[in-house]
Amino acid sequence: MGFLAPLMLIGVAALAVPIAIHLIGRRRARIVKFAALDFLLATKRRTARRFRLRERLLLLVRAIACAAVAIALAKPYTSCSRKGPQVQRGPQAAVLVIDDSFASGYVVDGQPWLRRATDEARRILTQLGPEAEVAIVRASEAADHPTELTRDHLRLRDQLLALEPSARPADTTRALARASQLLAASSHSRRTVYLASLLTKSGLRPDDAPWGKDGPALVELELRPSTMPNLAVTSLRVDAEPGAGLRGVAFDAEVANFGDVPAKVELSLSIGDRVVARGAIDLAARDRRTKRFLAALPPGTRATDASIAITNTPGDALAVDDRRWVRASLRDRVRVLLVDGDPRTVRHDDEVFYIEAALRPGDREDSGTQVRTITAEELAGIEPRTRGKAGAIDLGEFDVVVLANVAALPGERASVLADWVRAGGGIMIAPGDRFDAAAYDRTMLPLLPQSLRDPIDTTWGATAQDRDSRALRLVKWEADHPIFAPFSKTAPELANAKFYKIALLGPTTDTSDRNVLARFNNGAAALVEASIGAGRTLLFTSTLDRDWNDLPIHPGFLPLAQQAIRHLARKHVGSSTADHMVGSSVVLATPDLKKLEVRGPGGQGAIFEGDRIQGRTSVRFGRTERPGVYRVLGTDATGTTGVRDELAFVVNVDPRGSDLAPAPATALPASGTGGGGAPSDESRRIELWHALAAALLLLLLLEGVLIQR
Repeated sequence: MGFLAPLMLIGVAALAVPIAIHLIGRRRARIVKFAALDFLLATKRRTARRFRLRERLLLLVRAIACAAVAIALAKPYTSCSRKGPQVQRGPQAAVLVIDDSFASGYVVDGQPWLRRATDEARRILTQLGPEAEVAIVRASEAADHPTELTRDHLRLRDQLLALEPSARPADTTRALARASQLLAASSHSRRTVYLASLLTKSGLRPDDAPWGKDGPALVELELRPSTMPNLAVTSLRVDAEPGAGLRGVAFDAEVANFGDVPAKVELSLSIGDRVVARGAIDLAARDRRTKRFLAALPPGTRATDASIAITNTPGDALAVDDRRWVRASLRDRVRVLLVDGDPRTVRHDDEVFYIEAALRPGDREDSGTQVRTITAEELAGIEPRTRGKAGAIDLGEFDVVVLANVAALPGERASVLADWVRAGGGIMIAPGDRFDAAAYDRTMLPLLPQSLRDPIDTTWGATAQDRDSRALRLVKWEADHPIFAPFSKTAPELANAKFYKIALLGPTTDTSDRNVLARFNNGAAALVEASIGAGRTLLFTSTLDRDWNDLPIHPGFLPLAQQAIRHLARKHVGSSTADHMVGSSVVLATPDLKKLEVRGPGGQGAIFEGDRIQGRTSVRFGRTERPGVYRVLGTDATGTTGVRDELAFVVNVDPRGSDLAPAPATALPASGTGGGGAPSDESRRIELWHALAAALLLLLLLEGVLIQR
């Protein structure tokens, strides 16, 4: 033990004061014998003994109090050895990086690990002192970061107390980079980053260093438990299962064991709020396996939410990834009429060969589309209803009609098609060698979103070597539109396609909600959409076969064709069946709605109305901060509000964050030259004078009690 002010120990001499008072104050009574009081001697002796004991206790209390005052003024301290950072007080810049990913909810000693991290962060904040400029940076993916350092430590303590595990995985590298940026803007020479993290390998990117050798000092708080086993449902798929009946579906759940010991995992399948099946799976250490469940959707429903959950969780301290949701639905069958304007005897040269293969890949019956192909000559027999005519084609039996390289129809046939579209049908038109712009202007304008002009050949006169370099490419498309929902923003499966010949557009026709969905790199329109009454028309300015382009042999053609047909039929499969991660945005189709409301778990939601939805074919919802089921209510043009099951969707945690394996030591950036405390296993001073001051108060209280008695 040592003393910060040892000269104050001179005050211990004050011990003589209570002793002197005690000795001087002793009374020496003169003995006077009185025979009449002899019988009281016994009582007097007992009273004298009690009085002497009280006086001695009072002397002891006063002596200790005097010594305590002197020793407290000397500020005694001791030292101990502890693991953790040695924090220096004084002017400096510091950033506390706190891991608030969903892994921080891992239960350690009966409470989330994040509580341990925030408690340690509060101790560091106190030790830094009021002169330090500090910021708190959260390490979850896409977390909001502070813009500056502050000396408002009370507000920072409130932030630490309010911190809760998010539902996102960790992105520690990005958090460290933001901490470095904050410290680089400070004028202090001493700059330190204190890292309270589980240091999982999924949150660190060794190839993306947040700072160089001149960066801040890095102090790692050793808070990670020695072992962190975890069980998780990492993926869940649902597909139609004809073997389970007309309403049968199959659920394939992938379960992972991220621990070092084997585990037997019990699972339950819930449809809605009711458990309908249970099962078990044996997993080896660091193993993944898939478990299949068969079930039937409840009668009267075409879509519902379902989930797979781990039900036995002894030793599994992270619950957020034990359940995964999915939307299960009976796929609406889209009825498509393909009109072949240029039939060929060689199958792959046929005009509709590629579009038909895309709508029924592998010629599977469960593809979700029912396709009928006719020639342009057979189109002369179309009727809005068959009316009993032999050989007539009933348009009421189809949701979408595709005109592939069809010459301009007679006015009467075009009018029948236009009336069918106005009643709610969908039509897709693609030109070809049989297309004539002038003829289309005469009879086909009621079916077009915009009039057409003669095609241009961008490779005319080019040599074989220059042909591909002069071809057009898709460079701009409406990423938020339902047709492009399966694609990324760059979408090489579309961008790599080459277009050698396209039809140009003329003046706008009498349509509403006209929208150019995609363009070529020369600015020409590639895909144009418009509304015709209650129906839709879609114009593709190149061919659906390989005569004018090579798009059909690129992987983007199949999803593009399927999404376009389903969009025309108003039978989307995008948002409801996709596996959305927490934090991702969801595109919701809204062509026939004037108001849309999203309701998610925990009060998450939003309302789209007025300018936020008017004239749009889709809206983007981004408040997906919690895993679970998100319901959608829509109000149509008639003012009717109801649940839109086809737009409901589910959100799940990112399975990357479920792997709690520690990152290698080399994954952390090297500590820079920014100064700061040194970590780990150094002696720490513990001041004792606070305890002595408290003891002094108790002694004074005890003295008062003794005096009163």
